[in-house]
Amino acid sequence: MRTLADAFGTDVEIVRRSDEVVRAHCRTGAPEQIHDVLRQCGFTAADPHGSCCYHLPPDTPGADQPAAASTAATMLDDAGYRVGIDPHLVVGYVGQNCIVQSEEQRLAATRRTSAAAKAAPARAGTPAVVPVRPGARTR
Repeated sequence: MRTLADAFGTDVEIVRRSDEVVRAHCRTGAPEQIHDVLRQCGFTAADPHGSCCYHLPPDTPGADQPAAASTAATMLDDAGYRVGIDPHLVVGYVGQNCIVQSEEQRLAATRRTSAAAKAAPARAGTPAVVPVRPGARTR
């Protein structure tokens, strides 16, 4: 099963859904270090032995949610992983490998990049266009 991180080409996607629960989606086959960092930052999984989807417990106070999400993003960035994080969950600087965009912005960028790649016919002897997800940073 593809995860949100698989869809966006990152190692982890940290988002808050409409139910107000903060979730972290790992890519399929993510290294154990990613799982360890998420658990260390307070994320839990329904199935701790095979889950790619973590969440902060629903009783986590509202102010603690962005702090936990930002801490996880920073620690994962420091370890060299690419992290997508919702801008509403960012507290301070989260690292240079962190992509700070809402899920809607990432979907729109993915669609634009994919459409441009399909519209540009590849010429013989030239490399194919590879869609690249634009990064955005906030401080």
